[in-house]
Amino acid sequence: MEPLFIQGTQNTPEFNFDVENLFIVLTGHSKISKTNDFYQKITKYITEIEKIRPIRLEIEFNLNTICRNSKRGILFLLMRIKEIQMNINTEVKINWLYKPNNELVKAIGEDLEYMVMIPIHLKPIKKDSSPALELEESF
Repeated sequence: MEPLFIQGTQNTPEFNFDVENLFIVLTGHSKISKTNDFYQKITKYITEIEKIRPIRLEIEFNLNTICRNSKRGILFLLMRIKEIQMNINTEVKINWLYKPNNELVKAIGEDLEYMVMIPIHLKPIKKDSSPALELEESF
């Protein structure tokens, strides 16, 4: 399986799948229109993961803006991840990063966790710098 990188735009997030480390990152804005097939392409690509039968998979969402169509796309992506988890017993870890003042993005993460029935670790981030370096303790 080949790694996949999709450059983000004003309306679509950056997508990066590091196959070697089994790490997926979505970063940026997700303001897709109803006809945009961004998440369909990613979901189709994710389906190929099942063929390599990974023991673990880590996904990080760091989205500043999410519209209704994006939420729907992310929902279907997470449902496919859940299927892979159940079919081949892959350990899945999902981190949902959000700015502390962005209650909408946090609430969408909570909603998706409830809808898909898969644990999503909600993690507030400080400032606009590197989220991986700026995680706040979430106790």
